[in-house]
Amino acid sequence: MSSEREDSEESETSEPVPLSPGTLYVVSTPIGNLEDMTYRAVRILKNTDRIFCENAAHSRKLFRHYSITTPSSTLYRDQSETPYASLLEELRSGKNFALVSDAGTPGVSDPGSQLIRIVRESGFAVTSVPGPSAVTALLGISGWQANPFLFLGFLSEKKGKKRNQLGEWKSFEGLIMFFESVHRIEDSLEAVREIYPECEFLIGREMTKIHEQILLISPLNPGKAAEFARKGEFVVLINTNRKKMLKGALGTADRIQ
Repeated sequence: MSSEREDSEESETSEPVPLSPGTLYVVSTPIGNLEDMTYRAVRILKNTDRIFCENAAHSRKLFRHYSITTPSSTLYRDQSETPYASLLEELRSGKNFALVSDAGTPGVSDPGSQLIRIVRESGFAVTSVPGPSAVTALLGISGWQANPFLFLGFLSEKKGKKRNQLGEWKSFEGLIMFFESVHRIEDSLEAVREIYPECEFLIGREMTKIHEQILLISPLNPGKAAEFARKGEFVVLINTNRKKMLKGALGTADRIQ
């Protein structure tokens, strides 16, 4: 075990690693709190040749905050026969690019997976610059072991299909997470109670933001999720592990933050 730790320490470096030509950097950005930006993310965004954004106008607030003046543009899905041909040609010439979404990690319930896949399939390097994530933010404070863990992303807008998506995993024993918008959260929470009546679930609203709130709902204490869920962006974590289900470890269905 000690030798593994030594090997790990030897591979770590405090020196900035120069950007590699012909590389796409997939950069995580804050999900609400601008202070969650990593040093590495700032350095790469300042030194890459161009930043491709989910929405360039949205990202400019972040860039101004960190004095990032790199040229940026909105990345649109390319439906041509040879998607992103000019971008690939620039990578071939030795340029490097960064990809960011409006918040969090591109490709995780955010746009970007098409470009990432095409760049990799074309033989270029794709490098992760990890950072904030609503997924790990709620998992980390749940007090539940994320083993196993299932992430469903955003559920369907259609009520019937949404219940089918949740019901498909009714026999799963572990943690199930999904994202939801303010317009559909009440119906989604109702579906969770219908399909998982024995289970506790945790709701995170506005993770890392000023008005962040966490609510634990249990079968015995249904709480006031409807009042809690009137605005914001949501992450829901269901504990379906009946063998190890916590019984009141986080109190009742009271707000814990």
